[in-house]
Amino acid sequence: MFTIRPATIYDSPSLARVHIDTWRTTYGGIVPVEHLAKLNYERSQALWEEHFRTQPGQQTFVAEVSPGQVIGLASCGPIREPVGVIDGELYGLYILKEFQGMGIGRSLVLRVVQHLLKEGFHSLVIWCLKENLSCGFYARLGGQITAEKIIEIGGKPLVDVAFTWPELAVLGVSIKSQTSLTNQEFMA
Repeated sequence: MFTIRPATIYDSPSLARVHIDTWRTTYGGIVPVEHLAKLNYERSQALWEEHFRTQPGQQTFVAEVSPGQVIGLASCGPIREPVGVIDGELYGLYILKEFQGMGIGRSLVLRVVQHLLKEGFHSLVIWCLKENLSCGFYARLGGQITAEKIIEIGGKPLVDVAFTWPELAVLGVSIKSQTSLTNQEFMA
């Protein structure tokens, strides 16, 4: 069992750990190993703390298996760069490898959808490296690739694809129908 709740600045050490550990398990063989080796928990924690202080329009949610044991995160807010008429963005979805495949990702995305709908957003995009196996997850959620760009990570050019959902409400209904989520998970 897990719970999902809004993150606070006090979660910054846990967010840094989940973010970096997930990058290392997900992007091995995709991103240069030297780049992954340079990832630093303290620097990441400082970036998360700065995020909470300077990005009031953005929201981060955490998934916990027990109080203080963060195993996943999702962050969202207004779109950062135009992709058609999309207005909301899922900036990142990270779940520790040993907790993947348990419905946590769907639950976090549903919480993001609920939050964005409440804030008046209508649509969603997430950018994902084309070689990332998570592309299959976004496709199963009904995301359509509508754009791509070349980005550079650690000196290596990589293809980043935009999965979009033109109707947030439809995505929310779809996730609910694919899972047996209870309201209990979202009360925290």
